[in-house]
Amino acid sequence: MVVFVYNGYTTTKLNAMEVNGPIVFIDDDEDDQLILKPILEEIAPLSPILFFTSGQLAVDYLKTTEQRPFLIISEVNLAQMDGLELRRQIEQDNTLRKRAIPFIFFTHPVYKHMVEEAYDLTIQGFFEKRDSISEIRDQLRAIVDYWSKCLHPNRFTNED
Repeated sequence: MVVFVYNGYTTTKLNAMEVNGPIVFIDDDEDDQLILKPILEEIAPLSPILFFTSGQLAVDYLKTTEQRPFLIISEVNLAQMDGLELRRQIEQDNTLRKRAIPFIFFTHPVYKHMVEEAYDLTIQGFFEKRDSISEIRDQLRAIVDYWSKCLHPNRFTNED
């Protein structure tokens, strides 16, 4: 931990690990994975991109890894465990919930009831996948840029 004193205020150095932590992406569509992976690698070159084809595989990873993921991006429409159930399981697990990993839905198609249910599960964003690669790149860049700059509990190196 590095402590700074500025104008009489003591601050701690922010933890950059999460910004460079893996981006966990849950999508069971292989075509989407082929499109999205190079875009994310371009936008977040220091963050490994970990694709999971089901919510259960993602939960298993999150429960067993010591790494602090930078971000979770999930499709809602998944074959086995849908994205809403994935989010529900993360919220119900005290250890995973306390990790405060930003959770974003990136999906298509989108329906009002789906968005309402997602926000009841305290997600941090809901985006409809656009049709063009350039629009998808813009969406993902905005998400990564925002969470790279946003403060949340995991960004601090001490227990302040």
